[in-house]
Parts: sequence; C-alpha cells; structure tokens
Amino acid sequence: MSPALFHRAILRSAAVLVPESQRAEWLAEWRSELWHVRRDPGGRNVAAFCLGAFRDAFWLRRNGPDTGSNPGAHDFLRLNVPPPPAGIESFPDAGVPALSSPVQCLSWLAALGLLCLAAALLLPGARAVLRCSLYPRNLVMLSPAERGDPSVQNGFFDPYPTVSREQFEALKGHSDGQFTGLAFYVPVRLTVETPSGKRTLSVARTTADLFRVVGQRRILPGSGEAWQIEDEAALAALPASTEGFVVGRLRYDGLRNSRFQFFRLCDRSFVLGWVVLVVFLCAWILFAIIKSVSPGGHPRRIGPRRGLFLAAKTLLVLPIVLFGTLDLASLGGAVSPLFFHIAVAGSLFAVRWIHTDQRKRCPVCLRLLANPVRIGESSRILLEWHGTELMCPRGHGLLYVPEWPAIWSRRQRWMGLGPSWSGLF
Repeated sequence: MSPALFHRAILRSAAVLVPESQRAEWLAEWRSELWHVRRDPGGRNVAAFCLGAFRDAFWLRRNGPDTGSNPGAHDFLRLNVPPPPAGIESFPDAGVPALSSPVQCLSWLAALGLLCLAAALLLPGARAVLRCSLYPRNLVMLSPAERGDPSVQNGFFDPYPTVSREQFEALKGHSDGQFTGLAFYVPVRLTVETPSGKRTLSVARTTADLFRVVGQRRILPGSGEAWQIEDEAALAALPASTEGFVVGRLRYDGLRNSRFQFFRLCDRSFVLGWVVLVVFLCAWILFAIIKSVSPGGHPRRIGPRRGLFLAAKTLLVLPIVLFGTLDLASLGGAVSPLFFHIAVAGSLFAVRWIHTDQRKRCPVCLRLLANPVRIGESSRILLEWHGTELMCPRGHGLLYVPEWPAIWSRRQRWMGLGPSWSGLF
C-alpha cells in the first residue's frame, strides 16, 4: 500500500467516530489539511498527523451539537488539549464520557453494583455468605468451648472442622432436648473420573438427616463442592477422632452447655456487611480530615441538588465496595482473611473517587466540566493568576483551579455565567 492510501485509510477509520451528519464535511477538511501537510517543506510526520484525527473525531462525538454543547466556543482546543494541572486537583478533559451527566453516572454505578452482586452469586464462597442471611436464627454451627470463638471455626474465613465424631455422639446423647435436630458432616478430598480426566473435589460426607435440619439450602461452611450421602453405619465406622462440622436447630434461644458454643449462620452476612459499612464510614471521616487540613480542601457550597446527587452516588458505591470486596476475597473458594484489607483499600479508593468526581462537576447541572485551558505563566505567579480554567458544557460557569497553592489563590473558584452567555452554547 502506498503512503498516500495508508494515510487516507487512517482518516476514513477515524471518520467512523464522527456523527453521521458531520462526517462528510469533517473528512473533507482533514483531507484538505493532509494535502497541505504532505507538501510541507519542513517534513512533518504525516502518519502522526493522521493519527491525531482519532482524537479530534472522539472530541467531536462527545462535544458536538448532537450532544447538546456548542463546539464553537472552544473549538480551537480540539487538537491541543493541555495536560491536567499539577496543583490541587487533577481534571481530565471531560472524564469518562459515560459518566458525564448525573443520570448516566448513577445508571453506570447501579449497573456496576448489579454486576458485582451477580458475580457474588456465582462464586461459591461469596454465595455461601449471601445465602446464609436467608437461614433462620435458630440454625447454628457448634464448636467446642476450648477452641475459642466459634465464628472463627465456622464463620467467615477459611472454616475448619473442630468437632470430633466422639464429641458429636456425646452432644447428641446429652442435649436435654435443646435441639430440634443435629447433624454432622466431614469434609474430605476425593478423586473422581470426569470426561476431561481425573479431578480432585472437596466433598462433605454426611447422612440424609442433614438436609432435614438445614432445609433445601445446602451451602454450609466447609461443605465443599459436593455432598456424599451415607447411612448411619458408614459414618459410625469413622475413627472417633475424625473431626467435622456440627449444625443444629436450637429449640430455645440459647444453649445451656459448658462444653460447646454456637454461632448463628444468619450472622455471617450481616457481620460482613457491617464491617464494610464501618470501614467505608471511617474512610469518609479520614478523608474529610485530610482534606480539611490540605491547601485545596475547601469545597464549594453544597446545595440540595448537589447534596442529593452526592448521597445517591455514595449509596450506590457502597454496594459496589461490599460485593466487590466479597468477590475478590472469595476467588479462592472460601472467603479469604484478606477480606478486611481489601475492604479498607476499596473504601479509601471509593471515597477518593466520590470526592474527586464531585469537585469536577458543574454545581448547576452536575455535568462533568470540560475544555481545560491553561492560563498565565508560572514565572509571573506574583502578579498574575496562573492555573487552569474549565468550562461547564452547558455554559453555566467556569471553574478556576490554581496551578500552585499560593496564599491568595489556593482554593478552587467557581464563576457563574449569566444568561447573556447562553448564545454560545
């Protein structure tokens, strides 16, 4: 392919991004510019020039007349958008296009939250935690008192068996009617033959009375990937020291037994949810303290509209953090002890994103600010203002972000535009 055909192919590929109503005129202008560039005696890089058409086409799709904004006011910025300011905040040209309007932002957050929930329902470890919230309060897991907190053995992170078969038989024979049902199951590793070859599965050996105790919900701590139903004789043939899990239904609200403690299965989901909520709120408080002492921490006044948008955004981000953390912590099967660390990191990142996204939006229409323009020079900061100006795509005003947090201009400043400016947008 000749260089001329190659350059025209690049322009035709970029033209696909341009709105159809402007495509022919846009392509004709770029071909005309290409004709001049190829004859430039300075020897400019023609291929690099053609690749710049993609950026121009993408800008035109986002900010053209079809999107509700007028490109005429800042049309000269399309080919040379300056980098974000190095001062208080980092403002991209228009952020993520899908999040530009408040409705789009909330819709994408809701969709992401549903996606994280769907992933949690598909992962076995996360699904076990979510499904346990549906169990009745009298369904409990038991463990010996000398082993410590029963939630550690039967609860969140990597459950492991602690009750021997001998202890289970003693508990079953001397329960004094405190349970309406008791069941015992033992996790084992079995090698089975599958169409794709041999595979090692985590299987729980138990008797049929287990499902009478727990009902149809068969997701329990340490239950593995499958169940192996056996009769009483097979389970009784196991060595007395074989350790497993004990699940039962309390007849009364408490357990009167000095040798065993219990942990309610329905508490697994609620406790994890409270952990993430507390971590998220702590991250908010920590971030607010940090921003209050930082040079650019003074926010613009939050009105009712912006406050409602901030609250809705926070309420949608919180489930994303909860289910996303649960998804990442349960990738290995059971919920990993890294759950808390992932929750802390996710909450800090989420709070930072919420705050940054809020400061990048117009206080009137809540759209992301666009068209950054660098004003002034760093060498004249003592006599002139130096920073970046961003414009609301609907023409409601301008945001001034100082490049260096000087004493007299260390905070962002919003300047509203009157109705006389509406003709430009």
